[in-house]
Amino acid sequence: MNPIEILLLSQSDIVQLDLGPDEVLGAVVQAMREHSEGTYEMHPKIGVHPTGTDPDNFIHAMPAYLKQLGACGLKWVGGFAKNPSIGLPNVTGIQVCNDVDTGIPLAVMDCAYLTGLRTAAVSTVIASRCARADATELALLGCGFQGGMHLRFLLHALPGIRRVRLYDVRPGAAAALAGRARENSCFTGEFMPCESAQAALEGAHVISTCTNGDEQIIRPEWFQAGAFGVGIEGGCAYTAAALHQADKFIVDDIPLVEYFQKISIGRKNERGEDNPEFAGGIPPVHSTIGDIVAGKKSPRDSDEERIVAIPIGMAICDIALGHLVLERAREGGIGQAFRLS
Repeated sequence: MNPIEILLLSQSDIVQLDLGPDEVLGAVVQAMREHSEGTYEMHPKIGVHPTGTDPDNFIHAMPAYLKQLGACGLKWVGGFAKNPSIGLPNVTGIQVCNDVDTGIPLAVMDCAYLTGLRTAAVSTVIASRCARADATELALLGCGFQGGMHLRFLLHALPGIRRVRLYDVRPGAAAALAGRARENSCFTGEFMPCESAQAALEGAHVISTCTNGDEQIIRPEWFQAGAFGVGIEGGCAYTAAALHQADKFIVDDIPLVEYFQKISIGRKNERGEDNPEFAGGIPPVHSTIGDIVAGKKSPRDSDEERIVAIPIGMAICDIALGHLVLERAREGGIGQAFRLS
């Protein structure tokens, strides 16, 4: 019997690959096209919720198969929001790539950095299609790891942006991200740390929220006509009035959205207030991101439309990105082989 070897890839191995935004965006677009065409298998996230430190703790199992890409695997990822207070990352986990013909595991890799890449790429794929062509003002709320990833990808895909307004509930976080971005990006516009969500949001053409979803911070009067908003924390960042005034509501996967709304009913935030995934219920869905990528639905029909996109996070995007990582690691001789048998 032939020996089975698995490639082990650490986070530093994946960072070493230095994947560019265009490569990552390409992998996500491929997954979105397959979603639109139905050439995939994926289920709503299966989760367990160890509530020792926070009732919102989760560990999700996310299996997926992409027929056209020939990619299959599983992401096992946890989110524990209080981890940073004890010096640990919020998001941790591993991802497995399997051979589609034999089922044999091909690689096991860290998925925390990949999750950052995937999440920012999905937001950027839809933002680049739904933002107004003349958009110059970007508001970024949440300036941690995900905020930094989103800033990198959004500035790459939206070259018309001339000012970025940043806000974070943690003192100094917005200024720190602005400082890193000034040093590490080619952006020649203005980075403006803000003291309040209102100061960041008012007048913004593009809104990206990378928060923990504990507080509804986007009010209707700050979400101007023509603005586009994308949030990684479900719809939790939007008040019901702001969410439901959108002219178009876009999601990545309708069954995922319905599932997350169902399990969030009765959920409370840290102040004991109701905190459902979508306040006031799920708005009428205009389109999935995949159908917009495939050209089946229009992203924007006028400069006055308010558009909200909420990607819950599809496993097919993670598996497509893991497939890219495995290819690049093999080409570059990166990672450590482990003999399974």
